[in-house]
Amino acid sequence: MGQLGDTLRERRTALGISLEQAAESTRIRGRLLMALEEGNYTQLPNPGYVRGFVSSYAKYLELDPVPLLAMYRAETGAGRYHDINLVDDATVPRRGEQHAVPWKAAVTIVGVIVVAFLVIWVGVKLGSKPSSLTPIPAGSATSTPAGGQSAGPGAPALAAPSHVKVSVAANSASAVTITLDGKPFYKGSLAGGQAKEFDLTESAVLVIAHPSSVTVVQDGTKIALPTKAPATITLTPKPAK
Repeated sequence: MGQLGDTLRERRTALGISLEQAAESTRIRGRLLMALEEGNYTQLPNPGYVRGFVSSYAKYLELDPVPLLAMYRAETGAGRYHDINLVDDATVPRRGEQHAVPWKAAVTIVGVIVVAFLVIWVGVKLGSKPSSLTPIPAGSATSTPAGGQSAGPGAPALAAPSHVKVSVAANSASAVTITLDGKPFYKGSLAGGQAKEFDLTESAVLVIAHPSSVTVVQDGTKIALPTKAPATITLTPKPAK
């Protein structure tokens, strides 16, 4: 088996998707998906069509198709690879779905107009009311930094932003999902020495498909990763001294 097949199979397994479900959703025959996961490229059709299969399957598994296509080219050799004009999605629209996009777009536009109207209406109502705030006498206000913590004597020190770098070893690849301070930051595949860097102020949750191929460094210190795939770790900034 090749690294491309391992990446696809492990991602599908991690998502709890059977091969039959993947074939039905992607509209790619199950025997072709199995051959792709097992690296049996001789059982697959023209490389140009396989490129479309890889792209569609990667998108279905929520992976970045670019590094996976690079793996396919490296594993099959340049002599068996050639460009071909293919549509981005190799699936065929199901009956009744041809007009789904225009209808959804119309609903979205109407929703945006309604929200904009409500925002303007609320702004007008609030602007027409007299201010009920009482001025604070000079000298009675206290300085409070962002985050709501007092900067007065005895207050706990705020944690400084922490710098994190997630990198993948050369000739390797791994799917990586990063949730930064409670919000999605990155979801895709890193390959061939690629890396993602970010600063966290609260917490970061990393889900790594191939922990043996990935290095995580926080503020210059290498973080030990679980050996079981997929690996999940939570990082928090170091408290200020």
